[in-house]
Amino acid sequence: MSKKEVGIGLIGYAFMGKTHSNAYRQVNKFFDPTVTPRLRALCGRNEENVRNAANHLGWESYETDWKKMIDRPDIDIVDISTPGNEHKEMAIYAAQAGKTVFCEKPLGNTFEDAKAMLDAAEAAKVVNMVCFNYRRVPAIALAKRMIENGDLGRIYHFRARYLQDWIADPNFPLVWRLQKEIAGSGTLGDIGAHILDLSTF
Repeated sequence: MSKKEVGIGLIGYAFMGKTHSNAYRQVNKFFDPTVTPRLRALCGRNEENVRNAANHLGWESYETDWKKMIDRPDIDIVDISTPGNEHKEMAIYAAQAGKTVFCEKPLGNTFEDAKAMLDAAEAAKVVNMVCFNYRRVPAIALAKRMIENGDLGRIYHFRARYLQDWIADPNFPLVWRLQKEIAGSGTLGDIGAHILDLSTF
């Protein structure tokens, strides 16, 4: 029996956009979701780049105007994989359009932005989530299962380290995640968000 298709509209085609594109294409090979994602539209500002990315990543079409993409009737889920300073406006617009909203972490650059996004999603009664990609890592899934089964006893304390050193290279370019006005909370929001999420997962 064929599963219902849901139309995906993805805003952003850089690192996480590529990752999400791959996940949508592969999800049915690893899990048994109740629906099948259909890669309807990839959105980005630079027409030549987004067109090339859409072709390379397997999207049916592309848009350069995120509002136009969200307004399309064939888009059911809006996936926001852009720098944090762009999340609020896009997420609220998508929620008000009645779309399911997936948003990369950190949800917002400020508490107020994140709260406004949540309020919009709740008011519109749309499904919404923040993308925390480490929850499905096999080692994390095993640790969660061991904790839930009581294999490790009662947990009183944990220590976490996020071993990612690629930005420490002095020749690394000044990308958006290193600019406070774009990324917001810096390392705590960008990398610490994973640790905080997994501590409550």
